[in-house]
Amino acid sequence: MKKLVVIITLFLCGFLKAQFEEIKEKKWLVLLLSTRIEGTSMDSKAFWSIGTKLTDGDKNYYSLRGHFNWWDERRLLVIPEFDYFRKVVSFSDGAEISSLYAGAGVSPYAVSPKAGINFYHFFCAEFGYNFEYNIYKPFPIKGFRFGIGINLVF
Repeated sequence: MKKLVVIITLFLCGFLKAQFEEIKEKKWLVLLLSTRIEGTSMDSKAFWSIGTKLTDGDKNYYSLRGHFNWWDERRLLVIPEFDYFRKVVSFSDGAEISSLYAGAGVSPYAVSPKAGINFYHFFCAEFGYNFEYNIYKPFPIKGFRFGIGINLVF
């Protein structure tokens, strides 16, 4: 059921974009449709991450997302995170790798510098390191992190 909801949401985002010619003038719609969905690995734990990813121009991106894990001990764990990314290098439209970016994320428990790659303007892969400053009680989240995801940014 959860997979079905995610698939339907992805398709609806694409259909909604096709229906609105001037989507960037509708700021409320941009907030709803600019989504980042990612599978993230922190230390030895896997998280499903979802949140909004907004831009203030061509190079700066801001993201507010939640990392969800409900596989460990049959309870839902959520770690909120605010990210800032800056596009460092852009490549031509026909290239497989569309851009390289660097940034940092801040959560209530850790700060993490990150770097990433966008493929075909849609897929992304990022890696970084969590520096834990406040202990997360269920398990430590310090250490290397890696994520693969989908960007629906308009």
